Amino acid sequence: MSKYHFTDRWLRSPAPTPTAGRVEFVDALCPGLHLRVTIQGTRTFSAMFRVNGKLIRQTIGRYPRVSLSNARAAALDMMRTAQDGADARERRSRAPCTVTYEELVEAYTEKHLKVNARSWRNIRSGLLNKRMTPFLKRPVATITRREIIDLCDTMVAAGTPQGAVNHLRYLKMLFNWAAGRDMIVHNVTSGVKPPAKSVERDRVLSDAEIAAVWKATFSLPTPYSEMYRMFLLTGQRRSEVATMRWSEVAGDVWTIPREKVKKDRAHTVPLSRTAQAVLQSLNGLPRFADDGFVFSTTGGRSASSNFCKVKRELDRLSGVTDWTIHDIRRTVRSKLAELGVPREVARKVLNHEDGKVDRIYNRHEYLLEKREALEKWERMLISISAAKNQTLA
Repeated sequence: MSKYHFTDRWLRSPAPTPTAGRVEFVDALCPGLHLRVTIQGTRTFSAMFRVNGKLIRQTIGRYPRVSLSNARAAALDMMRTAQDGADARERRSRAPCTVTYEELVEAYTEKHLKVNARSWRNIRSGLLNKRMTPFLKRPVATITRREIIDLCDTMVAAGTPQGAVNHLRYLKMLFNWAAGRDMIVHNVTSGVKPPAKSVERDRVLSDAEIAAVWKATFSLPTPYSEMYRMFLLTGQRRSEVATMRWSEVAGDVWTIPREKVKKDRAHTVPLSRTAQAVLQSLNGLPRFADDGFVFSTTGGRSASSNFCKVKRELDRLSGVTDWTIHDIRRTVRSKLAELGVPREVARKVLNHEDGKVDRIYNRHEYLLEKREALEKWERMLISISAAKNQTLA
């Protein structure tokens, strides 16, 4: 790379033009100003400088559209701006960060999660769960990588390795976002490896287990009794069933609004006769509004939760253990395949993600096909539950 005292006379002359490829010159008067000249004679100014040891190139423009004097001024301005930014970052790295962990989570929730994640409540809840209580009022700058690792190791030791993996993922999302907005200087989760290997669940309830769980639901208190039967009858996600509102049900169709599902449009679920009967058994209970929650212990003011306690009781009553509510979805999907329901219809029943092309062009709702599939599953479920001499493995 040759140094040359740039002048307009030299720039206009054929002298800088190479015989092959391209050549680059550095201005002797303004060392950060570079000129690239191609074999076609195209002359392009750029500025080159280092920021924190990294070489940066910024294109200024072509000569003579950009004059020599303007190119020098632009190069100096770019270098000055870059240095000012580096100095500011250096000052921030020396200044103490006073943002608390709780304040950071709230900012992340308001500015990012609510805008971009439909499951923002679950993520926020995970970031603020009881394990994080000791960190809530602490400045983020005082939280160490060692503490994050110890937290995850404690969860693994407590028998919740997948919970530890998920918790670390949420923390990485939080700190990556904060670092990208210059709210923190150091990302303490950077380089922290997952504390356990993620294991894809493959649990499917056997016919005997399905029957045992179904029968045990009738011994649960309202509304959990009805909620678990709705899980089994529809195969929908826990959050979707648990937060069902009366306004979402019209006759024999339940329409889950788009803000509650993973897809970008509402999901319609045909209700079988048994599913309708489950809702009718709750319809006569006192409720404060027509838009209230269906499965509620407060008359519809809030959705029921307390899943862990109720699930333990259901396990005790049924004798079926080592399963999750989400395993019901996998079980329903497997039974639909066993019943010969076409793959496309079964995916629509559970509202599984389509390919991009299908999402754009296939707008058919499959309402009739979904109804036939869920009615087939309803008949099988009732038949399984009525069968005798079934024993748990």
